[in-house]
Amino acid sequence: MNISLTVDSYFEYFLTLLGWIINNGIWDLLVQTGIFAAPILFHVIGLFLKVREQGDDEGEKGRLLASWIETKIYIALIIMVLTCLPLFNVSYTTLQFNTERMKSCGHSIYKPSDTGLSSLSSELNGKSATLPLWWAFTYSVGKGLTHGAVSIIPCKADLRQIRFEVQNTQIANPVLRQEVQDFVEQCFIPSRTKIKREQTFLNEAQARDIDWIGSSLFINISGFYDNYRSKLPRSQWSYSLPRDSGLPNTGNGGFPTCKEWWADSRIGLRARLLTQFEPSLLNRMQKIWGNPSEYEDSIIRRLVSPQNITVSSGYAYGGYGGNTDPSWSNTIARTAGTAANSIASVAMFPAFDSIRQSLPMVQGLIILALIVSIPIITIFSGYSIKTIMTISTMLVGLFFLSFWWELARWLDSWILSAMYDSDTHSRWNLAGIQNTQDDLILQFVLGTMFIVLPTLWFGMLSWAGFSFGTVIANSVTRGTNSSSNKFPVPK
Repeated sequence: MNISLTVDSYFEYFLTLLGWIINNGIWDLLVQTGIFAAPILFHVIGLFLKVREQGDDEGEKGRLLASWIETKIYIALIIMVLTCLPLFNVSYTTLQFNTERMKSCGHSIYKPSDTGLSSLSSELNGKSATLPLWWAFTYSVGKGLTHGAVSIIPCKADLRQIRFEVQNTQIANPVLRQEVQDFVEQCFIPSRTKIKREQTFLNEAQARDIDWIGSSLFINISGFYDNYRSKLPRSQWSYSLPRDSGLPNTGNGGFPTCKEWWADSRIGLRARLLTQFEPSLLNRMQKIWGNPSEYEDSIIRRLVSPQNITVSSGYAYGGYGGNTDPSWSNTIARTAGTAANSIASVAMFPAFDSIRQSLPMVQGLIILALIVSIPIITIFSGYSIKTIMTISTMLVGLFFLSFWWELARWLDSWILSAMYDSDTHSRWNLAGIQNTQDDLILQFVLGTMFIVLPTLWFGMLSWAGFSFGTVIANSVTRGTNSSSNKFPVPK
């Protein structure tokens, strides 16, 4: 009998398959050694001793013992059949990967052929995975609830992750770095100087535009980049007349104009700077913004910027620091705090990013450990209903961590979108990628939400699962006592 399970990544698929194969092997080992029957034997011995402790007025002790043993054996057998005996086969063909939602929200997922998991099959070392009835039900319910809850969250791409990757992308090629420096000295600085010399009137948008080397004003308006050229031969361009007339043909290349040097779609400096970004990052940005003109200039501007440009006064949200009417001491304290946060962010933000990237891996490994330990925990608990309910709650809770992480990511991205999705910022400061000093405290708080929310969740869930298991166990105990009281006491 086959069952269709849902996993969210190929990494989770591998761990799920491995976990249940080891689970099956441990159960087979416990059956072959006879350890699986030890809890039943201990129950019988315990009940026998309990009956001997009863007084003579308790009635027929033999029938009382038989009733208790019968109840315990029934409960143990039911739990054994439901939670330990493998029933449903799990194979590669029945595992369904949840990728459509990821695609619609601007996420990328690697194909098996692009990873080391391409050789995986439904067997490991010739063994296939099988699930007991109860755990198949728990797995399906847990995953179904998680995916249903995640689908309720409005679709929002992970702007924080995109922002982090853009801000931490650097020009790796030293030759390209030097070429950018040459472009600044030979094209950008002369054009800026001409603007100031001629005292050209600029509106606010134009003044902001000429703050970087890819200025559309310098590229599109005559007299700037089309009027200046590279002072050194560039190997990407061939020597061409009449453009290079009067300049030496050294065989090392031509002398492109600054406009050609920057804007050529194939060999221009702009096109080569784009190659410094990971293709997966560009693909995600294209899924979000569609038109490359919406984001390419913005990320290139960040790449070649010597420092971040602050665009927010920091008053987008209110806190409880300082006074309503700040004094000099409050201002100094706030400045010192910002400086300390800036220093801490150098280590903390990459750490937050690494933690966020590793959370699904940690989740998968914890689920693997829980699945592997189920047979041993079940037997050592004496086939306890309370234990089974606690493990079931833990398994569903681990699955549901994906929802809390998606919610934290959505909150993080939505706040960025709310603050920066406007005509003022959308072009030159897409998702605030020009900022690293802006909103430092907010970034710390939202970064910790990936840990705080799951911690709070498990605190609540542990109490609920333990209480639920206790209620069921007490109900069974009361039922057992009620049945034993039906036996008449001899007079």
